[in-house]
Amino acid sequence: MTDPRIKRTRLHVLETTRRMLSERNGETITLSSLAKEAEVSRRTLYVHWGTIEQVISEAVSLAPGGDGFDSEGLSNRERVVHFLGSVRDGIHEPITKVALTSLIHHATQEDKAVASMNDMSDKRLQQLRDLIGPVTAEQFAELVGPVYFSELVLHEPASDALIGRLADGAVELLGAGEAVAHS
Repeated sequence: MTDPRIKRTRLHVLETTRRMLSERNGETITLSSLAKEAEVSRRTLYVHWGTIEQVISEAVSLAPGGDGFDSEGLSNRERVVHFLGSVRDGIHEPITKVALTSLIHHATQEDKAVASMNDMSDKRLQQLRDLIGPVTAEQFAELVGPVYFSELVLHEPASDALIGRLADGAVELLGAGEAVAHS
């Protein structure tokens, strides 16, 4: 069992990261600046995360939403609509949007940021697999790519109509059919 003090410190650092992301004015967040703001040692950050990209990646996972969804009795299309809606809502959340754009920028220059982006994608891919079954990384990219493009390039949330079209395509792409899936 993890020491409650460690849990509190980790949560405090992640919440501080989210606050710094929301307040920053184009300034890069570093482990040093985060350590100072969170009033923890840099060593603590290195022990728990290792890189600023890993801290940001985990801070993004604190975004609200998604918990408590009961997919029992829903068709695979309905599950995909819910999943894509949660992706859209998560990306649209301002702090998450800033964190993602920061990680994307760093990923063009640093392997550590690429690894953090891959970890985030793997978690989302696993969520989709848990909802509807086998999905390849390429199918996942084809499904969520338009949602990311809409939010991060067009600066507009993906519309419900787009999500519906993507869900229809997913049913065809994944061969998931309209059968009701059982958890």
